[in-house]
Amino acid sequence: MKNPILVPELRDLLSKDKYEIIKNFIEEGHPKEIAEYIALMDPDEIWKILNMAHVSQRAKIFSYLDMDVQVEMVSGERKKTTTELLTEMSPDDRADLFHHLDKHVADRLLVLLPLADRRDILNLTSYKEETAGAIMTTDFSTLNENDTVEQSISKVRKDAPSKETIYYIYVTDNQGKLIGFVSLRKLIMSRPEMRIGDVMKKDVKFTYTNEDRETAARKIEQYDLLALPVVDESVKLVGIVTYDDAMDILKEEQTEDLEKLMAISGGVESGTYLEVHALTHFKKRAFWVIVLGLFGILTGVIIESFRSTLESLLILAFYMPLLNAAGGNTGSQSATVVMRSLTLSELSFRDIFKVIRKEFIISAFLSVCLGFIVFMRVYFFSSSGGVPEGISLTSVSLVISVSLALQVVWSTVFGAVIPLIAQKLRVDPAIVSSPLLTTFVDMGGILIYFGVAKAILGI
Repeated sequence: MKNPILVPELRDLLSKDKYEIIKNFIEEGHPKEIAEYIALMDPDEIWKILNMAHVSQRAKIFSYLDMDVQVEMVSGERKKTTTELLTEMSPDDRADLFHHLDKHVADRLLVLLPLADRRDILNLTSYKEETAGAIMTTDFSTLNENDTVEQSISKVRKDAPSKETIYYIYVTDNQGKLIGFVSLRKLIMSRPEMRIGDVMKKDVKFTYTNEDRETAARKIEQYDLLALPVVDESVKLVGIVTYDDAMDILKEEQTEDLEKLMAISGGVESGTYLEVHALTHFKKRAFWVIVLGLFGILTGVIIESFRSTLESLLILAFYMPLLNAAGGNTGSQSATVVMRSLTLSELSFRDIFKVIRKEFIISAFLSVCLGFIVFMRVYFFSSSGGVPEGISLTSVSLVISVSLALQVVWSTVFGAVIPLIAQKLRVDPAIVSSPLLTTFVDMGGILIYFGVAKAILGI
C-alpha cells in the first residue's frame, strides 16, 4: 500500500537538500517498500530520489513501480539516466516495460541501448503476451557437459554477479540444446576433476516459448522449482521463468478467474481497489450485469406464463426462492469443484460421463435430504387454508419437495458439465461458471417447478 504520509516528508527533505538522509533511506530499504513510498510523487521528484541510489538499487526500485509510472518516467528526455536504468534492469522486467511503450518512444529508447540489450528486447517482445516466452528472462548461466567441475565453478563465480539466479545451472551441448541441469549444491559438493555430464541430472523439466504462461507457472508450482528453463522448437535453451514471476502469474490468473466467476469482464487491473477509477470498475461490470438483467426479464416472462397456476395455488410462490437458492448453491458447488480439477489438469472432456455419474450420485443424496426436510416443513407447518378445494396439502408438499429434488439434481449435473463443455469449445470455464450459470439454473428450476405442479396437481 502506498504511503501518502511519507511523501510530504520526502519533499521537505528534497527542498532542504538533505540528500544524505534520503540516500540512506533508499539504499537500506527494500526496493518494493521504497517504490510504494515514492509512487505518489511526480516523475521529476522520483528521478531525483532514484539518482541518489546505486544504479542496481535504482533499477530494482523502478521495477516495482506501477507500469503507468514507469512509462511516464522513461518517456521523458533524461537520456543518460534512462539508458543506465534500462541497461541495469532485468531482461524480463525491461521487456515488459517495452510492451507498454508507444512505438515511437520504444524506438527512441532502443537506439540509446547497447546492441546486445537491443537484440534481447526485440527478441523478448516478439513473443505473444500470454506465452512463457513473453515472461522469461535471458539472464541465466549455462555449462557444457564436457566442462570439469573445477572449470564450471570458476565460470559460475564469474557469471554470478550479473545473473538473476544461479541455484540451477543448465547444461547444454555444443549446439545450445538443453540436455540437463546441475544444482549449485551438487556442483560444490562434487570432485573438481569430474565432468559436468557425469554429475548433472538429465530429467529436466522445461517449457516451450509458445506454451501458455500459466502452464509454465503451474510446472514451477507442481515440481517445487526455483526456475523453469524455456526452450524453442529445436529444444535450444533461450531463457528461464523464475519462481517469483510464476507466483505473480498465478496470482493474476486466480484474480482473473475470480472476477470471471463473479461476471466481471476485462483484464486484471494493476493497483489496489481504491486506486482503480470507478469508471473502470463500471466498464468491467456493466456488460454482464445488463446481460444477466435481460435473462432475469426472460425468467419473469416464464413465471408470468404460469400466472393462473400461481393465482389458484399461491403457496407455490412462497417456495420459489428456496428452489432458486438450492439450485444456485449446488450448481455453483459442482462447477467450482470441476473447474478446479480442470485447472489442475485432473480432468478433461473425455471424463464427462464419469463426472456426470459422480455428480448425479452426489445430487441424489442431496436431493433426498433436502426433499424430505422441505416436505416435512410444508406438510406440518403450512396452513391448509391457502390450498383450494380438491387439492390436499400432502399433494402440495409432494410437488414442492419433488421439484426441489429435481432442481438439485439438474443444477448439480448442469454445473459440473458446463465447464467441461466450455473447455472443449476452448472457452474459459470461469466465464460460464458464473452468475450466468445461476441464471440458467433458475430458468430451468422454474420450468421444473410448474411442470411438476401440472403433472401432480393437474393445474
